[in-house]
Amino acid sequence: MEQGNLNDMPLVSIAMATYNGYAFLRQQLDSILTQTITDFEIIIVDDLSVDDTRSILKEYGQTDKRIKLYFNDKNVGYREAFYMALEHCSSNHILFCDQDDIWLPHKLETLLNTIGEDLLIFSDSALVDDTGNQINVKLSDTVKMVQPGEAPINRGFVIGNCVWGHTIMFHRNLLAYTSGEKNMHPHDWWFAVVSSHLNRIKFCPAVLNYYRQHQKNVTQAIPVKTGKVAGRKSAEFELQLSRMSSIANLDFNNDNNFYHRWQQLFLKRRTGFSFSLFAFLLSNRKDIFSLKRKNLPAQIVEIRKMCRKVS
Repeated sequence: MEQGNLNDMPLVSIAMATYNGYAFLRQQLDSILTQTITDFEIIIVDDLSVDDTRSILKEYGQTDKRIKLYFNDKNVGYREAFYMALEHCSSNHILFCDQDDIWLPHKLETLLNTIGEDLLIFSDSALVDDTGNQINVKLSDTVKMVQPGEAPINRGFVIGNCVWGHTIMFHRNLLAYTSGEKNMHPHDWWFAVVSSHLNRIKFCPAVLNYYRQHQKNVTQAIPVKTGKVAGRKSAEFELQLSRMSSIANLDFNNDNNFYHRWQQLFLKRRTGFSFSLFAFLLSNRKDIFSLKRKNLPAQIVEIRKMCRKVS
């Protein structure tokens, strides 16, 4: 993509993917347009919404030239829509943006002033309900939001994540590392993993977003109990196996022997309960659960589940 004159580049690019988001879209756009830093562009890819989302986008696009709109003629899913938005971002610093949250006015300024020489920075969020009212819970109350970058913590990305897409700002140089392997992992998880294994990631503990919780969230900060779901165990097995493989295959991963060993033991679940995997996970439980808020009894219960036979 042509960059043009560097002096003409906005300071920040904001990549947003929308899909049937009319209910909360205005509040999110307004919170971006009232940032203390105003030198930015908003790249929005709408993934074939069938509600009033597109009319709202066109309305805002006509009144603010910083908003650049792209409309898909087929639905490709949120992950691919975000990657499509990245293709149109021209700035060195880029943020992912959800359609239904609310940004605090100093978000851009805080992240720009804090990222330094790192490739990715992420922050905390305050959870709000579907009407935008705070529920006195932070994202850091639900997961361990710690500073990744070292092997013991990075190992926790196989079963967890502390880096949520709506909190991320990254330098475009990170794209040279994230686009090398084609996988179907969520974009925010993959960007977190790559920057962590490069040890070029920073955690900013400030609350910079209101993270809206409602029934249509792609991910939930507070998990909803759904009971037994057919095929869930097999799906979780394949997901974790894919995560191990993707991490192990990173050229710059100095800890890949650990992931290869984990893979070998994990595959034994296809023939029955794996006692060798149980021993491995138990001895490395502090690393495995580095991003999970689970005490020892809960960890042991989870480890047992991770060792059961998968047909």
